[in-house]
Order: sequence, then C-alpha cells, then structure tokens
Amino acid sequence: MKVILLVDVKNYGKKDEIVNVSDGYATNFLIPKGLAILATKDDVSHLNVRKRKEEEIKNEKQAEINSLKEKIESLQLNFKIKTKDGKPFGSVSLSQITDRIKKEFSFDLDKRKFEKHESLNKLGLFYLKIKLDFKVVATLKVFVEGTE
Repeated sequence: MKVILLVDVKNYGKKDEIVNVSDGYATNFLIPKGLAILATKDDVSHLNVRKRKEEEIKNEKQAEINSLKEKIESLQLNFKIKTKDGKPFGSVSLSQITDRIKKEFSFDLDKRKFEKHESLNKLGLFYLKIKLDFKVVATLKVFVEGTE
C-alpha cells in the first residue's frame, strides 16, 4: 500500500515521502497514529504543489542571503581608537560593529553570527567571518586606526 508519511518514520522514510508499506502496518499503525495518509491522486498532487512552493520559498531565501552576503562583503567599516606612543588603548567590540552597520547601512546583523567573538584591540585591517544561513559565510572588512 502506498502512503504519504506525515512525519519521519524510522526504517521507512522521511516526512512527505511516498513509500510502500504492508497493508497491515499502514491500516493498523501508521494511519491510526496520524503518521501517514493514503497516497491518493489528490493527496499526491497536493504534496507536489506544497513541495514546489517550499522549494520556491527556499530559493527566495537563498537569493536574499546571497544578496546580503554581497552587501556585507562590499562594506568596509573604519574605527578609530586612542593610541599613545603607537600602542592602542581601547578596542572595537562586535556590538560596536553591529551598531554601526545598523545605523549606517540599515540592516541588522546578530553579533552571535560572527565566528570570531573577541574585541579588536590592535591597529590594522581585520577580516571578520559572518555565518549566514544555508552554509553561506560572508567576510566583513574592519579597519582600525589610531588617534593620538
């Protein structure tokens, strides 16, 4: 008997898969427990439509994340910290970086998405990696310069 699984069923398949199971297993266990429904033509067509919509939504989110990655990688943030005799006093925190991005470029970044969670307390150019969804990693350039 062909059924559409509504949840993951161990040794049979994952959610939204159409699988063949024995008649007794389907009628006595899967269907009464709400784990599966019969795979009729209407249900299969509804499943295909739902899968296509989910795929479209996933593709739209992927496109948004890729555009966000391009936007992040085109940025370079400049910060100034005090120095005395060439030694820096102070640091640039991830909170300062996310606040600057929100204020100047009007999009939010969660500081927990940064791979490196330490303050920038040296002078120079830093490349910070930001984990976005779908295994996409963006690189943000932060330049820290000193003022006497």
